[in-house]
Amino acid sequence: MKSMQTKAIKEFGDFQTPLGLSELMVNILRDLYFSPDIIVEPTCGVGNILLEAYNSFSPHRTIGIEINKDYCTVLRERLNGKQNVMVLNSDIFISFSKIKDEIEPGAVCLFIGNPPWVTNSELGSLNSKNLPAKVNLKNLRGIDAITGKSNFDISEFIIIKLLEEFRLNKSIFAFLCKTSVARNILKYCWRNNIQYADASVFPIDSKKYFNAAVDSCYFIIDASKKSTKRECIVYDSIENRIYKNKIGFHQDRLIGNIDDFLSCNYLGKSGYVWRNGIKHDCSKVMEFDINGSKLINGYGEEADIEDDLVYPLLKSSDIANGKIELRKKVLVTQKQVGEETAYIKDKYPKTWKYLYDHIEDFKKRKSCIYINKPLFSIFSTGDYCFYPYKIAISGLYKNLNFKMLHPIKGKSVLVDDTCNFISCSTEAEALMLYSLLEHEKTKMFLNSIIFWDSKRPITTEVLNSLDLRKIAGENYLQNYYDVLSGYNTTVNTDDHKQLALV
Repeated sequence: MKSMQTKAIKEFGDFQTPLGLSELMVNILRDLYFSPDIIVEPTCGVGNILLEAYNSFSPHRTIGIEINKDYCTVLRERLNGKQNVMVLNSDIFISFSKIKDEIEPGAVCLFIGNPPWVTNSELGSLNSKNLPAKVNLKNLRGIDAITGKSNFDISEFIIIKLLEEFRLNKSIFAFLCKTSVARNILKYCWRNNIQYADASVFPIDSKKYFNAAVDSCYFIIDASKKSTKRECIVYDSIENRIYKNKIGFHQDRLIGNIDDFLSCNYLGKSGYVWRNGIKHDCSKVMEFDINGSKLINGYGEEADIEDDLVYPLLKSSDIANGKIELRKKVLVTQKQVGEETAYIKDKYPKTWKYLYDHIEDFKKRKSCIYINKPLFSIFSTGDYCFYPYKIAISGLYKNLNFKMLHPIKGKSVLVDDTCNFISCSTEAEALMLYSLLEHEKTKMFLNSIIFWDSKRPITTEVLNSLDLRKIAGENYLQNYYDVLSGYNTTVNTDDHKQLALV
């Protein structure tokens, strides 16, 4: 029974909104002097938000839509004879026409609620029927389906659908959602010229209110008036409501802090290619702890293998903690993606035996990037991995902590796939780039475009948008930059056509 309840909660993204949070949501709207004629909650649950809004605004018409029949029964009982309230036991994905029929011309309509915090892929894994019709919501390319960009939250679909259906009405959209969903919706509005008067984000403590470990917010778009505004005010919290900064839009890009960005705009092309570290999806076999002269794999076994294909390895925690200390090594089976690995059998027989003894681990790898590839294939590898110097940064940790990496005992230091790096031919080149990356204005710029609440805030996409040559020019180092970077064959090349793990 418990597992069935858990499945139902996951399937319907069922986080019933506490009364205290419902009150905060409505108080903000009231303080903004909204006076809606019609209130619609598309996934109303047992009605905490709907009833709070109804009692505060006394609208002419109130509509609650809920797919769960039991919740509809509870809500009808709670209404206790209240007038002008309709509760529809229906699927929001097929109810838009019904809502339209109820909205009078010229009426101010408040769409409010807490749509499901669940993604389409999660519902698919549950074999759920509670899904919208399949559409290419963001006009994605086929390759983006592989990298996961085609995955979206159901709440995102619902809110965008409401925006599209009622963009010409005098509408206010006020929803609890993941912070990433709010940003995606802003980007959608700005790319599709959906006009509104104001937009705001109020972060909420989802652990406190829902016991959920996810960055979330109260997101409001006031489209009761129309303008071409492309910004959104971010506050510190739903409780304090203290101004923090403004999200903006520049050259089809979402900017986390538009004011800081405009004061140090280094947006452009990196010149250097930032890449992800080595990817193998088989850490128990491919990565080793160093125990004196011994290599110990993830199973606690000593790996008796040749040294030639073994390299020093740093992971995100090593890069981010500010203290570079070599704890691990990694087995590198290919110097180029797709390279045949059969050479290992003859040239490094002990390594081949070790790999073959663990072949079942490799067969269990789920990523499609290994399909029809040579035995023991890895990914995100190329000549650039073996340059003597690198500058690396963790993609997972929430700080701008760049580290310069030197070779160890004549071998290049590699990083894992949670890190990003650029390769350098000489120590002088690496020192120059490191000084540019550590510059105060560089960090201000990066902070302005990075969304620190993201699961992986620092991506190759972010880093490759940093114009290092422009920063060098502002610091009277452009000629020095041009000379040093001219010796680096990884600069401005197209040999990095691998999936970016963003």
